[in-house]
Amino acid sequence: MIDNARNIAHILLSKYNRRDVSIETIIDEVNNIYLMPAFKDIDKEELISILVGDFEIHAKEATLLVAEDIKPWLYEEKSKIKPELWNRYRIYMNQKDSSFPLDNLDDITDKILDKCVNPKTKGRWDRRGMVVGNVQSGKTANYTGLINKATDAGYKLIIIIAGIHNSLRAQTQYRIDEGFIGRDSSDFIIKKRNSRIGVGLIKADTEIYSYTSTDNKGDFNRTTATRLNVPIGGKSPTVLVIKKNKSILENLILWLHNFATEDSNGDKKIFDVPLLVIDDEADNASVNSGTEIDVKTINRLIRTLLNLFNQNTFIGYTATPYANIFIPTAWNEELETMIKDVRLKVGEDLFPRDFIVNIPPPSNYIGAVKVFGYENNETGEEFNGLDIIRSAEDQEPYFPLRLNSINKGELPDDVPCSLRRAIKSFILTCAIRRLRGQENKHNSMLVHVALYVSWIDRVAWLVNEIIRDYKLQIRSGQGSLIEELEILFIEDFIPTTDNIIENLSYNDYRIKRHTWEEVKAVLVDAVMKIGWPEGAVHGTKNTRNLEFHNIEDINYNDYDNGMSVIAVGGNRLARGITLEGLSVSYYLRTTRLYDSLMQMGRWFGFRPGYVDLCRLYTT
Repeated sequence: MIDNARNIAHILLSKYNRRDVSIETIIDEVNNIYLMPAFKDIDKEELISILVGDFEIHAKEATLLVAEDIKPWLYEEKSKIKPELWNRYRIYMNQKDSSFPLDNLDDITDKILDKCVNPKTKGRWDRRGMVVGNVQSGKTANYTGLINKATDAGYKLIIIIAGIHNSLRAQTQYRIDEGFIGRDSSDFIIKKRNSRIGVGLIKADTEIYSYTSTDNKGDFNRTTATRLNVPIGGKSPTVLVIKKNKSILENLILWLHNFATEDSNGDKKIFDVPLLVIDDEADNASVNSGTEIDVKTINRLIRTLLNLFNQNTFIGYTATPYANIFIPTAWNEELETMIKDVRLKVGEDLFPRDFIVNIPPPSNYIGAVKVFGYENNETGEEFNGLDIIRSAEDQEPYFPLRLNSINKGELPDDVPCSLRRAIKSFILTCAIRRLRGQENKHNSMLVHVALYVSWIDRVAWLVNEIIRDYKLQIRSGQGSLIEELEILFIEDFIPTTDNIIENLSYNDYRIKRHTWEEVKAVLVDAVMKIGWPEGAVHGTKNTRNLEFHNIEDINYNDYDNGMSVIAVGGNRLARGITLEGLSVSYYLRTTRLYDSLMQMGRWFGFRPGYVDLCRLYTT
């Protein structure tokens, strides 16, 4: 009942500017709800506390760096744009999480769209920009909001280049299905069914068509695109979510080339089809590490794709823009490339010459400062990080700090005590989240100790055996595990929850103290849900020489009642893929590259109602 009252309160409070909502406003609206017969028994104080926490979540304004010749246009044109797709996305996001700072998303996506070219502009235009956001801070929600607005404004073709792995591409496609297309793309393209999901359950006249789907083989395919026969630039906007891959990009360029006609210079161009390209993880593979003449493959193909259109906007999204801002502004205007038997101009490099937008995270974002703390020796300013980091210094003799060609074949026969403790922490976290009404939410644990497939495989097998043993002990009530869990709960979880309730910089009403008796009562349900499936995440599909054969991509969308998984992996976990409900991380990665460390830090993000349960085990 309290959740229903909360949703109604958000509807009543939506008539105010979010920044103007005060404690007095909240009390007034809660009193109005209390007068409704269905809610006469609600705890008013609890509802007020919940709403205060919701409206404490805020974000600072975005900062922008914009070229002098970029002229604003959106303010004057806004009255002529029917915000049909944006409105349904806004409604959908509010239904999904009423505490999400939608006003801030609205403001930032307006700022980004205003720096793009007005798609109604006649003639040739080309725009290059970049959006920088924190790891796991909602960049996908941002560009989904942006493409809804861009389509409302008149962009006809949207291409999202979603990382280098199938798992990330499929995950991104599903989010675009939910937040933009409104249909299950796999059902529509493969089974010819019109299954409405996400924004599709909210009425809109505009139909969005996709040439790609969430299916494992749902990346761009020329045969499928030809069969669909939906014209680019027609009445219905179209979208593609593609992998950052040589053959996929080449096939897409060759298919699009069929729609091109010669311009006055004899170059083949697609005319008057406003194109918006979003490059997710724009620092990964997109940047040319070669020369001006000897251009690296992915960079060359993205530039060729853009150059095929006489009207295009390119926006790179990344959390680690270090390489992008050093892209040379000089480029060879005569550079050409051969794709199969077709000769094409490569075009300008991907330097964000027109704008850079920095998105500050909302106040409930758990980022580097909140996890690790902060100290400024010059000003004396300091902030103690959250009490969620635990030592993994006992890795010897099982897990060497550095793996190389000499010791990579020395596979472990057991795991360190710290990894066993991390797994026990994960079991307790799954149990406590059940007590907080989050039994249908996803729970994930990350184990990252090596990049070698043989090590990922062995560690996944060992973790699976440990979970088997722990399930047996908890179900039977035999063995020492339950006593060990009780000690861990009393010595670690209770004081950490108390500490975070006292020190968290925003109010989260869902974080509550629990007794061991309450936790013990739900241990069986919590632990039996773990392992559907346990996942080894690496690029090797042939399992003949492996010990652990469960290497399927983790697909949270198949589990409506929540999924609990321990993901053991390497680089495939490091770029873009979101581990839903990540709470416990066991991390021994060594790297001298700052972007690798930041991108592998999947523990950053939003942890509503369970930040006190999160643990990072590392050295």
